[in-house]
Order: sequence, then C-alpha cells, then structure tokens
Amino acid sequence: MTKIEKTFTVAVPVGRAWEVFTDGAERSKWEAVEYEIDPTPGGRVRWTLPGIEAVGRVEEVVAEKLLRTTEGSGPHANSEITVTFESVGGGTRISITHAGFGDAADWDEWIEGTNLGWSQAIADLIVYLETGVPARRFTTAMQPPGMRMADTPAGVVVERVEPAGLASRAGLEPGDILLTVGGAPIYSIAELWVLLREHSQGTRLAIDYIRNGERHTATGTLAGVTWPGS
Repeated sequence: MTKIEKTFTVAVPVGRAWEVFTDGAERSKWEAVEYEIDPTPGGRVRWTLPGIEAVGRVEEVVAEKLLRTTEGSGPHANSEITVTFESVGGGTRISITHAGFGDAADWDEWIEGTNLGWSQAIADLIVYLETGVPARRFTTAMQPPGMRMADTPAGVVVERVEPAGLASRAGLEPGDILLTVGGAPIYSIAELWVLLREHSQGTRLAIDYIRNGERHTATGTLAGVTWPGS
C-alpha cells in the first residue's frame, strides 16, 4: 500500500460535511485535541494530539468539493491529504486520500498506524455528524507499544522492536505472535490500542506470546505518551 484511501457516506448535506473539515473548532470535535485551519490556499494548519504538535498548509480549495493540505512537521512531514465531497441521495460521500510520505522505508514505518488512525478518526466524525456528540475516542492519549506490528489471520505479529520501549523491555523479537497483554486477549492491533489507552507511563504489563512454537511470558514497562500513527 503506497497511500491510504478512505471513502464513506454521512447523512448530512455537503455544506455541513465541508464545515467539519474547514472549521477548526468543528474539526477539534473529532480529529484532534486542538485543530486550527485557515481554509484558503496558503493558509496555515496546526493540530495537536497527546504528545505531539504538527503544522502544515492548505494547498488547494474548491468550496464544498475539495480540500488539499500538506503537513510540514511531525511524523508525517510533507505528506498530502486530499478530501473530496460529493452530494449523494440524502447525504455526502467523503473520500480521503493520504499520500506522499517520502521514501518507501519511511512510509513503511507509519502505514499501519496511520491507516488505523484514520479509521478511528472517521468513526468519531460519523458519530459527531449523525448525533451531534463528540465521541473523543480517537484523541485519548495512548502509550506507545514500542514495536511495529502486523495484523495476520493468527493475530498480531511483531515486525520490529524499538529500543527502550514496552516491547524491548519485555524481550520481544520480530516474528513473535502476541497472545495477551496485561491479561487481556489480543487478536488485533486495534484491540491493543484500546488497552494502551487504559494505562499510564510506567505501568508494567505481562505479555504472553509465541516464539518458535513455544509459549512465553514476559513483563515490560510502558515508556511514554504517543498518538495513533506516530
């Protein structure tokens, strides 16, 4: 996958869908703790999530049809986000494309987390548009797992371990299959994200995993706050 593409329909007119992307106060209700945007070409974009701040620029605007922005800092520096809006029977079809992450190695680092992050943010957007209630699930602080992972039919498989994080402190290695974390069964990265939002930095968590056909148990310590996709 070289880019993320999300298309979904919301039961609101195009004008309302456009507003929640181009009004900072509205966008803060579903995508960030704080979101600022000047929806004119060359306008500044700034957003925050727990543990991170990013800035960018508005590149192209076609009112109620297209919004294209780039990010100039943070883990997705220089990436491009294009959002299109189309009126469909009784609602609006929204398409989001996130691309331009630089070289393949850097893209490979962030693709899984960014893809899942967009899915969760979109779920909060739909809740907000269709009920008027900010869910604020996506913006909840999350502790870093300290590893890159992949969802497989067998469950979550470790692909790479970062230094000084939960995975490293537990002695995990690439190829390990996660079974439980903190006593909770883990079948997907999304489930692990939920767990990591329930604990604070310094919490020790037991991890059950399979390596080379044998079950192991180890303990690691959460290292600090991060955000989905970082």
